[in-house]
Amino acid sequence: MKRCATLLLLAFSVAAAHAQSASDVANGTAFANSIKPTSPSQIVNPTGVSAGTWGNQTGVSSSVPSGLGGFSNPNTASDSLTAAKNSNLTVLGRQAESYCAGYTPGSDPYENQYCAAVNFLNEQCMTPTTNQKSVLGATATQFGSSANCAGTYGAGQGQYNYGNQVTSSDPIFQVIGNLGNTAADTLTQSCSSQTVVTQPAQYANYTCTVSTDEEDNVCSQYLSAKIVNTINEALATDSCPSGSTLSGANCIHTITYQPTISCPAGYMQSGNSCLQISNLPGTPYCPAGFVTAHTSNGTMVCAYNGNASNPPPNPWNGMPLIYPGVCIANTCAAPTYVPLESCPDGYTFDGSQCTKTITVGGTYNCNGGDSLQGATCVSTATTAATVTYSCPAGQTLNGTNCIKQSVSTTWTDTCVTYEKSAGVALPTPTN
Repeated sequence: MKRCATLLLLAFSVAAAHAQSASDVANGTAFANSIKPTSPSQIVNPTGVSAGTWGNQTGVSSSVPSGLGGFSNPNTASDSLTAAKNSNLTVLGRQAESYCAGYTPGSDPYENQYCAAVNFLNEQCMTPTTNQKSVLGATATQFGSSANCAGTYGAGQGQYNYGNQVTSSDPIFQVIGNLGNTAADTLTQSCSSQTVVTQPAQYANYTCTVSTDEEDNVCSQYLSAKIVNTINEALATDSCPSGSTLSGANCIHTITYQPTISCPAGYMQSGNSCLQISNLPGTPYCPAGFVTAHTSNGTMVCAYNGNASNPPPNPWNGMPLIYPGVCIANTCAAPTYVPLESCPDGYTFDGSQCTKTITVGGTYNCNGGDSLQGATCVSTATTAATVTYSCPAGQTLNGTNCIKQSVSTTWTDTCVTYEKSAGVALPTPTN
């Protein structure tokens, strides 16, 4: 019965399954194609296995090898795939149950084992005993014969008498079977009557009077305290934030910074000064010892007027050599140099032109309200100092005052007479 409950749960789970979607089938097919072999060496290594393993084939097999049972003749028809996609696992399971219910074992061991497993799970291989049939008959459960259960436990149960080892005459049923006969004796009751005598409750009332003579005597003990508060002016201390200087009751915060510089029209700033630069073209000339000459394109050059075989060094006096000159026999051509440039008074030749620079001082400017001290701008901010009040030790600060408190106590005891008569003195408090 336990295995039967398991099979019912399995059937419920299968019924909840759904057919595969077309996209899932397409994805699975694409994955299988991506891992399929692309060369014979991926199937069989000719140097590592016997040549006869695949029927003397060393390439990709074109047919499925025999001896693999149902796998040697797979069902590759497209209608099976279509039926599987349009149904679910429950339909496939019902088809298997219907097919194997009437299957007779034959020469195909794969089919025999396949249907034996299906029939075993479908309760077709466990033939009930006579006693079991009497119990299961009311459930309308149908059990098949064991002819199609080759190789399963159900097919061999009759050889070992599994189903009839416990009969109705077994001692374990004797006590249960005799319960109907012994029930009357077990449930028999006997009753008897008993006389009970009751009496009303009895009560007695008593009165007791207790009197005591008392005399009230009163005394008191009390502590008198005198508190005197002396008020003094607190000590005031002025303080400033970091970076500020205390001046009287104020804090002076000073910031210095570089001023901006402005220049007259036509001048440009250079550091703390203003510059005006004038440029003029230089006037070329040849110094003493050279004569003025011109090239074929009209450019002025300076020709050496001395011994052409021993000209001045290059460059000479700032004049780079243009043409070194050539001596043929006793005739030498004069070397030529770049001319010098002359500038008017106040100008300097910088290699390409005459330049004159005029330097004047710039005008220093500070932000509005700030003062100029030398070449530095000074900004000053004044705020009220922070006043902190404090008191000497033993005094308490209250606003801008210090309070000094003094306490004196007096102990009064009117119970001395009673203490003496009682022989016990009440202690005097210390606080």
